[in-house]
Amino acid sequence: MKKNILKTQLVTLFILTLFSFVSFYFGNDLPDNYFTITSNNSGNILSYYFFSLVKFGSYFSGPWILIPFFVFALCHTFIYDRREYMVDILNFFPLLFFAGSISFFLFQDALGIGLQYIFKNSFTSLWLGIYSGVAFGLFLLGTFRGGFKESIIKVFNFTKAAPKKVVQAKQALIAPFEKKKPVAQIEHDNSLRKRMDSILKDDNKDKDETKKEGSLFASLNKIKPQNILKSKTVVEEKTDNIEQDDEDIEEAVIKPQIMRPSFDESNTVVRTAPDVEEEDPSEDVDSNTPREPQVKKILVTAPLNRMADTSSDNQYFNIVDTATEATIEKVSNEPDKAYFEQIITLLESKLTEFKIEGEIVNVLKGPVVDTFEFRPGAGVKVSKIAGLADDLSLALYGAPIRVVPAMMGKDTVGVEVPRNPRDIIYLDEVLSSKEFQNAKYSLPIAMGKNAFGESFVIDLATCPHMLVAGATGAGKSVFINSLLVSLLVKKSPKKMKLILIDPKQLEMALYAKLPHLLMPVVTDAKTASIALLWACQEMDRRYGILAEFGVRNISGFNEKLKRATPEMLAKIHHHYEDTTAEDYELPYIVIIVDEFADLVLTKAGKEIENNIARIAAKARAAGIHLVLATQRPSVDVITGVIKSNFPTRVAFRVSSRTDSSTILDKIGAERLLGKGDMLYKHGINTQRVHSSYVDEVEIEALTQKLEALESGFDEKAMEFLENGGEVETDEYSYGSHITPASSSSSGDSLYDEAVKVVMESRSASASMLQRRLRIGYNRAANLIEELEKRGVVGPAQGAKPRRVLVDGSSPTL
Repeated sequence: MKKNILKTQLVTLFILTLFSFVSFYFGNDLPDNYFTITSNNSGNILSYYFFSLVKFGSYFSGPWILIPFFVFALCHTFIYDRREYMVDILNFFPLLFFAGSISFFLFQDALGIGLQYIFKNSFTSLWLGIYSGVAFGLFLLGTFRGGFKESIIKVFNFTKAAPKKVVQAKQALIAPFEKKKPVAQIEHDNSLRKRMDSILKDDNKDKDETKKEGSLFASLNKIKPQNILKSKTVVEEKTDNIEQDDEDIEEAVIKPQIMRPSFDESNTVVRTAPDVEEEDPSEDVDSNTPREPQVKKILVTAPLNRMADTSSDNQYFNIVDTATEATIEKVSNEPDKAYFEQIITLLESKLTEFKIEGEIVNVLKGPVVDTFEFRPGAGVKVSKIAGLADDLSLALYGAPIRVVPAMMGKDTVGVEVPRNPRDIIYLDEVLSSKEFQNAKYSLPIAMGKNAFGESFVIDLATCPHMLVAGATGAGKSVFINSLLVSLLVKKSPKKMKLILIDPKQLEMALYAKLPHLLMPVVTDAKTASIALLWACQEMDRRYGILAEFGVRNISGFNEKLKRATPEMLAKIHHHYEDTTAEDYELPYIVIIVDEFADLVLTKAGKEIENNIARIAAKARAAGIHLVLATQRPSVDVITGVIKSNFPTRVAFRVSSRTDSSTILDKIGAERLLGKGDMLYKHGINTQRVHSSYVDEVEIEALTQKLEALESGFDEKAMEFLENGGEVETDEYSYGSHITPASSSSSGDSLYDEAVKVVMESRSASASMLQRRLRIGYNRAANLIEELEKRGVVGPAQGAKPRRVLVDGSSPTL
């Protein structure tokens, strides 16, 4: 309907243009027979009426109508006919009013007599000009839409900068004609400058330095703990105005400069200050010769966060702040309009060959792919378009395109075409975005950017587990690095702990000394099985704590812990060993397993698979989350039990449709571009995302900063690994192994003190005795075995502390 109305408007303008020119050239010869008919000859009745109609039309038109006719014809051909906006039918009216009013001001003879009468008697000149401008603005807005807004901004910026450019042009024209000063005058000016510098230097040195330092620390304190510190360089441009006789002042202009960052090992700030060189008075100086700005670096050894809190969290974020993140000067590689028009033409012509009616109505531009929205005609099946993916790829000279059968919230089919050249998405872009900075997530992850160029951030706590698959070189390892850096930026060791399992022994070596680690980076399958078993035992322990505390998940527990009473803490005290009230908070635990296929195919593969299935099924409320990564997403590696407990899946480019179906339950991952291009699936929704890139040098610099924190592995976890993962014993079998106390006596002098410590804490472990009695681990383990033989404590229960079986009144201790 919209196209028919536009064609009607165009035809109407054409007819009016013909009438106007016929009337304009033959107006004096045409009779005005509109009100009377002077002939009785019926054969001339039609000619009389026709000439009367032409004469009547000329009263309200004129040659000016040619201008809106040509403008509307061009807009209809190249703009209106290519899109589906019903509002385009209204652009006809402001165009006519604007052309008519402008013609009235400039060429009144081009208007008909009737139209002149209307303008003269209905509007004043002022209001007619205002209405004309409004009509012109409405026409541009309705025709160009977003492009009109950008044009207005460019015109405003140009107008704002015009006076400055005029002054610069004037100076450039005058400069060649200015006379040079004599050498004597130059020597006088230089000596005067030296004397002024020496006088002002002593008076203002302290004041300036204090002011500079104060502004530096003030700007640093404004930065949020999660933000990455941006480096700045102070550049001083020396400007000399030789024509001033008595005053010659150097102006310091401070300009921010985007630099590739470097991670400084010490908590120092590199600032730059002007270095004024002494000029030789005897040297002939040209007043018009431009001089380059000179910069001198000064090391300020003051700490960056001297007003920071001394708590562990603030200390952690202070260190993160000092690790300057990479700042890249982004260069836009967006293709021109002809690039997109060529692709639109190729796609539409190829679809027309297969008798698929429709048109491309919009282009969604992204950093890596551009999505062309195709609206199919009536009776066209979407499955037919999806089946032509290979043919469309051939039309675009082999570009690996992907067809999105149904775009969310739209009635169009998406055709994703890779951009050439593609943009590189750096991690610091996403970390500094509003989506990441303002995220209220428990475990935020900067995934990268979606297909439309928007920053994409998710919460691992709501995933709650993630399955990552991709072929070699697809970007899986870079994505794991981005995931880890995202978590390190937002979460301190008090809020989050890590278990890293890396069979290749290379990918996670950079994170070996992080304070977040519960245990060293695991590199063999047997130790990985024990580590996952410890995670299962920790999950059970946490569920016991949550149940006795009356909460449903870890976030509710940590919130309730802030207002807990001593009676409430007493209920869960037996789950902790030698713990103060401040250490009851439960941190999130993130387990990242790389090369999962290699672990499953070992002798310990069945135990690993069972432990992972158990954690994935139950560990969400306990705050334990899994990230599994594998190169080979086959059915023997990713079983149905694992897939059912991993609702969040990330697929990078894979080698076959079968692998894509295994990881995503649908095809499509085999058509990805590689190098970070991925499909993200959460639940039933799938979208295309481009992973961000972080360099290993930047990761190493960040981890080296974090090594300065006091760190240590979890003692219970380390004890569990050293013991090879003790199996949990049935609590009803306690006492079956007890040896009477009178049958033997302990030869250790600290046995009585060990009994006393165990009775006071009502729990026992070798690590606790090691801390309380200040002894070595072997001696503490022997004391625990002796206490178990005498029936003072029960057998080991995995990660749980041993139970004390007797009270203080027992005579056989």
